[in-house]
Amino acid sequence: MTKTSSFQRQWGKVIKVMSSSTSSASPSFDILQIFMKDDGTFPNNEHYPTLIYKHAFHGSESEGRRLIVNKNEWTEPWVWGIFSYHHYHTKAWELLLCVCGSASIQLGGDDGPTVKIDKGDLVLIPPGVAHKQLEEGGGFSLLGSYPTFRFDGRIDTCRGKPTDEERKRIQECYVPKTDPMFNLNIAEFCSSSAQRSESDLT
Repeated sequence: MTKTSSFQRQWGKVIKVMSSSTSSASPSFDILQIFMKDDGTFPNNEHYPTLIYKHAFHGSESEGRRLIVNKNEWTEPWVWGIFSYHHYHTKAWELLLCVCGSASIQLGGDDGPTVKIDKGDLVLIPPGVAHKQLEEGGGFSLLGSYPTFRFDGRIDTCRGKPTDEERKRIQECYVPKTDPMFNLNIAEFCSSSAQRSESDLT
C-alpha cells in the first residue's frame, strides 16, 4: 500500500486539515486528522491517521445507510456503539457514522487522545488503531461499515500486542480511495502536508 510521508507528523494530536463545502445542500465541515504510533501494546498505524468529518452529515439513519452502500463499495452497516475496551481491526478500515447522540472515544491506547463524537460526525479508522468508548449520551448510536474490496465479510477484533500475522495484515490492508458519503479522496487527507492547525478539540 502507498504510505504517507512522516514529515511534520504530530503524534497523538487532533489536527484540523481542511474545511470543505461539498455542495449547496451540504454545509462546510471540518476534517480532523489524528496520527497514532505503536505504543508498545497496540500497533496503531504510523502511515495512516484516523479521520473525523465533524458535523458533516445531516440526514436520517436510513439516508446514511443508503449513501454508505450506494456504490456497493462498503458493506451493509451494522447499528450499535463502540466496545468499552481498547480494540483494533487488522482486516479493514472501519467507517463509523454517528446517527444519534454523542460519545467520548479514546484512540491509540490508554495514553491516547480523547475525542467527542457527535451526531453527524463521520469517522474513518485505519487498521491497527486502538479505540474504545468512554462515555455516551442521548442514545448514542453508530452505523459501522467496511470496504468490500478484499474483505471476506468477517471483521476481527484484536486486543493487546499483535502477532506477526496481524501486523502483516495491517501493512497489506486495502486503503479505500474515497469515503462513500462525500466521495472525498482519503489519501489526500492522510498526508502530513494537509495539516493546518492543532484543533481546540484536544
